Amino acid sequence: MEMSALSDAGTFAVMLAGFLLANFLFFAAGGWWFFYRFLGPSIPHREIHATAPTSAQIWSEIRHSFSTQLIFWLMGIGLWFLWKSGHTFIYSRWDERGVVYFLLNFFIIQFAHDTWFYWTHRWMHEWKWLRPFHMVHHRSLPPTPFASLSFHPVEAIVQGLFWYVIAFAIPSHVIWVWVFYSFMFYINMWGHTAYEFWHKDLLDRPLQKILNTPTHHNLHHKYHQKNFSIYYNFWDKVCVTNHAKYDEEYRAIKAKTEAHKTSKIMKALGL
Repeated sequence: MEMSALSDAGTFAVMLAGFLLANFLFFAAGGWWFFYRFLGPSIPHREIHATAPTSAQIWSEIRHSFSTQLIFWLMGIGLWFLWKSGHTFIYSRWDERGVVYFLLNFFIIQFAHDTWFYWTHRWMHEWKWLRPFHMVHHRSLPPTPFASLSFHPVEAIVQGLFWYVIAFAIPSHVIWVWVFYSFMFYINMWGHTAYEFWHKDLLDRPLQKILNTPTHHNLHHKYHQKNFSIYYNFWDKVCVTNHAKYDEEYRAIKAKTEAHKTSKIMKALGL
C-alpha cells in the first residue's frame, strides 16, 4: 500500500475517533448532566422511574460505551478502505443521484435502521444464544444517557454491521452517513433518559403516535420484553409487540406532569 494511502487512512482514523468521542461527550455525558444534574431536580413530575441509577451502574455503562466505540472505530476504518477502493454505494458528490434522492436519502437510512434495530433487537431477546449478550445492556435500570451505547462487544458488532448494510445496499451520500450517526445517538439518548417530554395527547394523535417515547423504551428496560423499536412505533404495532402497559403508563406520567407543571409555555404546548 502506498504511503499516501496509509497517511489518508491515519488522518481518517484520527478524525473518526474525534467524531465518536465528540458524540459521546455531547449526547451521553451532556445528556446526563442536563437531565440528571441541571434540569432533573426541578422536574420530578416528569420522572418515569422513582429510583435513581447507582454510580456502579453508570461506570459500567461508560466502560461498555467505550468498548462499543472502539469496535465502531475499527469497523469504520474497515468501511473507509472499502469505500476508497470503490466497493460501496457511498458517494461524495451531492447531486450524483439527483437532488430529490439526496434529500430523501436521510429518511431512507432512518427507515432502514428502524427496521434493522427492531429485528436485531428482538432476536437478541428471543434467540437464547444471543440473549446473554444483550443482557449487558439491560443492567441499566433505570437507563441513563450513558446506556445509549452500553453494549456487549457482540451486540456492538451487530449494530455496527448496519453501516455495512447501508454501504452495500443503499446508495448514500457520505454526509448523511456521518449525520445519521449523530441523529441515532441523539434519539438513543432521549430513549434512555428517565424523563418524559412528549405531548400529553401523543397516543391520541394519528401523526404523532407513530413516534416512540422515553416511556416506551424505559418499559422495555423494566420488563425485558416487548417495545423493541427505536424511532417509530411501526414495527411494534405491525408485529403486536408493544407492551400492554405502555398506553397506561404513558398517560399516567403525562397526567402527573399536567397536575404539577408550572410553566405556562409548556402547559400551552401540552408538553
